[in-house]
Amino acid sequence: MDPLEAVLLRAAIDAVLADWAWHLDHGDYAAVAGLFTEDALLVTGAVELRGRPAIERRYTERKQVRTTRHTYSGLRVSLADEGYGTDPDAQPAQPAQVRAQSTWVSYAVNGPAPVDDVGVYLVADFHDVLTRCHDERWRVSERRIVPVFRDPSRAPA
Repeated sequence: MDPLEAVLLRAAIDAVLADWAWHLDHGDYAAVAGLFTEDALLVTGAVELRGRPAIERRYTERKQVRTTRHTYSGLRVSLADEGYGTDPDAQPAQPAQVRAQSTWVSYAVNGPAPVDDVGVYLVADFHDVLTRCHDERWRVSERRIVPVFRDPSRAPA
């Protein structure tokens, strides 16, 4: 992949991750679920969720108001496959899947904003596989959240 394609790919993946954080932090759980493929796998701790409806339910079933903000860094993107095309004489195909790794920090309080008591709930490594769908949008097809540091007192109620 040439350097310009690599930069554009990284920017596209970064946009999906940023959209996930924005929609989650602002309570748009349908938009969060829309960032995943129909049959996506989300693994967080001992919980495994399969498909958009299960992912959306994960957030909408909460009974208590929760205020969060997510930030991330250290994004690393690598090719997971060689792309769509099979014709060796064709132009290089854009990848159909990539792997992305990043480190996330989640600030959380079980209550409405504004909040005077702020603290880190979780620092975690995210291991993602993103798939370019037929509508040319990148979506998360697999996400594994691996906790590194956690404050159980700030867990969802």
